[in-house]
Amino acid sequence: MIHERCDLTLPTEYDSHWIIAYVSLAFVGLFYGIFGYRCWRLTMFITSFALSSLVIYIVLKTQPTLNEFQLIMISCSIAILFGLVNTLLEYIGLFTNGFCFGLILSIITFVVVHIKDQAAGTITTTTIWFVIGLILILGLICATLALRFQKFMLIIMSSCLAGVCQVLVLDYFLQLSTLFRFTHTILLLEKPPDLCFRHWIIILIQPIIMLLSISIQYSCTGRNYDHRDSWHKIISTGKKHYKTANLNKIRRHYERDTLRQQIIPDESNRFRHFYHLRRAHGDALSSDFIQNMRQQSSTAVCLTSNNTINTSPIIPTGTRPSRKTTDSTTTTLTHLI
Repeated sequence: MIHERCDLTLPTEYDSHWIIAYVSLAFVGLFYGIFGYRCWRLTMFITSFALSSLVIYIVLKTQPTLNEFQLIMISCSIAILFGLVNTLLEYIGLFTNGFCFGLILSIITFVVVHIKDQAAGTITTTTIWFVIGLILILGLICATLALRFQKFMLIIMSSCLAGVCQVLVLDYFLQLSTLFRFTHTILLLEKPPDLCFRHWIIILIQPIIMLLSISIQYSCTGRNYDHRDSWHKIISTGKKHYKTANLNKIRRHYERDTLRQQIIPDESNRFRHFYHLRRAHGDALSSDFIQNMRQQSSTAVCLTSNNTINTSPIIPTGTRPSRKTTDSTTTTLTHLI
């Protein structure tokens, strides 16, 4: 049995339906590895669609009245709606992708622990509730981290999914999904068959692809790109009179001390510059000019009262031009006061 499983000959018979499915999965993994962060909304849609369709298919599989075609159609139709919700609502999509990443980590952790116990010869009583609890704990932790560190977690999640997709494709074309059946047997809490050396080589491809994908996205496709600004650019497409403003950059620009000194050289003299501008353009009167006019008007009023009391009709010659000049200014002063 072990000799048959370790045979290095490639399989010759493939199912045409599974070939189409796994070739599509290979392209999806390539997309995850290169453009996983750049096209992050499409990444969230594909991940949410795959996760929801798988869960709904497993739930509906218990119904004996539905055939295979009906199960696939119902699962895909509901999964499309769920994928659109995760695409349009950013935080729900991030939470779902983070939970999917935690699901993958929990499965890998459980398989590694099971293989370690099997190699050590220790028998542990594991229940299905342990698997469910591990999935919930790691899923919620990764979902919370995805909401907090969005760019970092999006790149890590897409790179991990790229590695998983490529491992599944190689597992099918090289050994007809032996690793997939091995993992499924462990999750069912049954005794799995022994793995061969070539199986471990295929497993080691996953971290290699993951590291390569992280380096590509950080250095090329995800460099100088912020996913939080992409949705605003999509909304404002075709509206040339609306431009997206980076408010944080504007705040940092105006908080600089050099810019404040250019605008207001001396903050103690800002009102003096303000009044100079208003007096130069003629919008209103400056404070010095208003005070001078008030003094002249008070002097003119005092002189007029003295002239009415005195019987002498002599009027000082120096007061005539000031009376004429203050006629227009007194009207302005009454409005200003």
